[in-house]
Amino acid sequence: MPLVLRLNPGEKIIINGVVIENTGGLAMFAVRNRGNILRQKDILQLEEAATPAMRVYYTLQCIYLFPDEAKVYTDACIQFLNDFEAAAPTSKPVIDTLRQRIEKGELYPAMKDAKRLIKFEWELLGKTTERARQLLAGGEGAKGRKAAPQMADTASVEE
Repeated sequence: MPLVLRLNPGEKIIINGVVIENTGGLAMFAVRNRGNILRQKDILQLEEAATPAMRVYYTLQCIYLFPDEAKVYTDACIQFLNDFEAAAPTSKPVIDTLRQRIEKGELYPAMKDAKRLIKFEWELLGKTTERARQLLAGGEGAKGRKAAPQMADTASVEE
């Protein structure tokens, strides 16, 4: 079953490391084979990774999108997870789940679990960044509008 995507004007998406931007009106297309896909609302820029949990999410995103650099990003991610767990031992269940996902190569689900870690961090500290709030809420589309609901999951798909 193909993944059907809807891109609003100005919205970006990354498919297999290639950034695609809709420069026209509403666009819909189907992805009919396997691909690593992230919608703009789920993409975190390096400068937005301002907290330890967001750095975990960012490195997972990089492993997912840039498999040729997986070793470097995986090492960094594991170090971030170790540091987080050392600072907040009650995070162990979430951290263990993330480690298992990474070991199994389940990167897209790991990114979803990393959002749980961001939420954990927010609850622990009682504060977070605006970008973390957007990431947890599903992001925002072009010009600050709420992003359109997805018609299918953006994980890797196979025909």
